[in-house]
Amino acid sequence: MNKLNCFAVLTCITMLAACGKSEKSYEVEALKVTTETVCAGTASAKKQYVGKVEEDSSTPVSFTGMGTVNRVYVEEGQYVAKGQVLAEMDPTQCENTRLAAKASLDQALDAQERMQVLHESQSISDIDWVNVQTKVRQAQSSLDMASKAVKDCRLLAPCSGIIGNKLMENGMTALPSQPVCTILNIAKVKVKISVPEKEIAQFNPRMNRGKGVTVSAEALGGKTFYSNHFVRNVQGDVMTHTYDVRFTLPNPGGELLPGMVVNVSTEADDTSTEVTVPVRSVQQTADGRQFVWLAKGGKGTRQPVEVGEAQGDRIVVLSGLAEGDKVIVEGYQKVSEGSQIKE
Repeated sequence: MNKLNCFAVLTCITMLAACGKSEKSYEVEALKVTTETVCAGTASAKKQYVGKVEEDSSTPVSFTGMGTVNRVYVEEGQYVAKGQVLAEMDPTQCENTRLAAKASLDQALDAQERMQVLHESQSISDIDWVNVQTKVRQAQSSLDMASKAVKDCRLLAPCSGIIGNKLMENGMTALPSQPVCTILNIAKVKVKISVPEKEIAQFNPRMNRGKGVTVSAEALGGKTFYSNHFVRNVQGDVMTHTYDVRFTLPNPGGELLPGMVVNVSTEADDTSTEVTVPVRSVQQTADGRQFVWLAKGGKGTRQPVEVGEAQGDRIVVLSGLAEGDKVIVEGYQKVSEGSQIKE
């Protein structure tokens, strides 16, 4: 072997030895995660809603005729009794109309008295006598209407209650059916809540008769009220997909006022067993499907799930998980299918 060949062989041996020394073995470091073991818990079917107090009824009160309002005697928030004078309208025009009607009646009665003598002596026909009697009745009817118009210049409360809105002041012109004020009946009140359509089945008057709700008013220091009588609207809101449900509450002390915000809680007859996980652990794919990461055999595994309602910082899992599954609740952001993990 010549010197050139020996040099080439030595060079190759040296390069191979160098490469062998530079080779290193790399190991993938396991991701640190925190897991939570799935276990079914017993949860109450209690629901919480925010409600608003409404009056049992609202009655707008108005004059039947047109005229100038001389005086309004009530203020907003004032209690009024049935028959109490609420306002007065200038009666001058109505009184003049009444006097004219009274004069017409006197004239008709005088004519009837004169014609009666002629009728008894058969000097006038029966038709003429009927015409005279008809004019008397017409004049009497006109007087009755004019007298009522004078009486209606005093506006009386048709029912007892609280003055809600005062819509007219002294000196304003009143028109027929234009409200002067509204009277609110708050001896009983209604509490309205909006219920999502997936929960409306529990508010069935035929199925749930006797079940009640607790109403808590923070404005009254957290005082609670109870009701087991409700009605629900059969037509839902097309935008929010909710239905209005109204509970009737006795309010003899007038503590609950229209517009007051209250908390409404309802309790079902039994409890249910359900699985919950932290809301943050539930992920969503690009096509809208939901999943969680499980720890199985030291590796991360994607598990599709179906979720229900949120309960604070947790959410109900309807399907996809079994007792004993370990859900990754922290560190899941870096986990992919088959990732090495350590708890």
